Amino acid sequence: MTFSIVAIDRENNEVGFAIASCTWDAGMVGTAKAEVGAICSQALGYFKFHSMLYERLAKKMTMAEILEDFKKDDMNIENRQIGMISFEGAPLSFTGAKCGHWAGHKIGENYACQGNILTGPEVIEKMAEAFEKSEGMLAERLYAALQAGDDIGGDIRGKISARVLVKKKGYGLEDTYIDFTIEDHDEPVREIGRLLAVRRKIFGAYLRQMSVVEAEGGAKVIALESMEEYLSDKIDKTVVDYHSFVGDTSLELGFQDMAIAAYRRVLSISPNLVRYFETQKQSGKMPADVVDAILKP
Repeated sequence: MTFSIVAIDRENNEVGFAIASCTWDAGMVGTAKAEVGAICSQALGYFKFHSMLYERLAKKMTMAEILEDFKKDDMNIENRQIGMISFEGAPLSFTGAKCGHWAGHKIGENYACQGNILTGPEVIEKMAEAFEKSEGMLAERLYAALQAGDDIGGDIRGKISARVLVKKKGYGLEDTYIDFTIEDHDEPVREIGRLLAVRRKIFGAYLRQMSVVEAEGGAKVIALESMEEYLSDKIDKTVVDYHSFVGDTSLELGFQDMAIAAYRRVLSISPNLVRYFETQKQSGKMPADVVDAILKP
């Protein structure tokens, strides 16, 4: 009742999974651990496998050996479907004989795809093909695989939830680099893609902001102009703080016209901030003529 992919990016030390299903919270059947591995235990999912995987990887056991341990521990193993991957050794998929039709899997370099109660084997084939042909960061490649499987048919019962999780050492809570979960949605996989596009936009603004912060002298002006150009067609709430940064920095550097233009973009995104600018004027924190120009009809 689910299709998923587990994968690693060895060059960038990223590991994660993507999953979609016609069940609520399908993403809970997967986990990933930075610089270690990832697992999806689906069909009749068995959460005990998650901790067992990481414990046995710590003991340097192979995936084949770990699967044998799973089989010894679990009397319902033939009702399970498992996809596992680690930074050591090859990935592994297992489809129990009692999994719902159509069920199967495919393994490739640095990934494993698996699914059950699908429209057919083409779902897994398209997922694998899309992942192999895709480029970019791991989250984008996982999404490409998931969308390819969804487009060709996916879960035969329909769509409800999807998740993409990527772990990378040193990022966020428990090394969480990206974690998008969609529930009760007509197109959950496409919504993941939309969020990834928003994240890409925000991250692009962030990188340019860091370039401005780190630059000095004339290089700072060039970096600021580059950031302004990048934001020129991105007038929405997801990047409003970056427009504010352009305004603040422009004002600090003495580029009043650039500052006014940036603040006007801020105001067009969030009109209620008119009160903020009025307060800034009254307190003397922002020049009165600048605020008057920002608020001018």
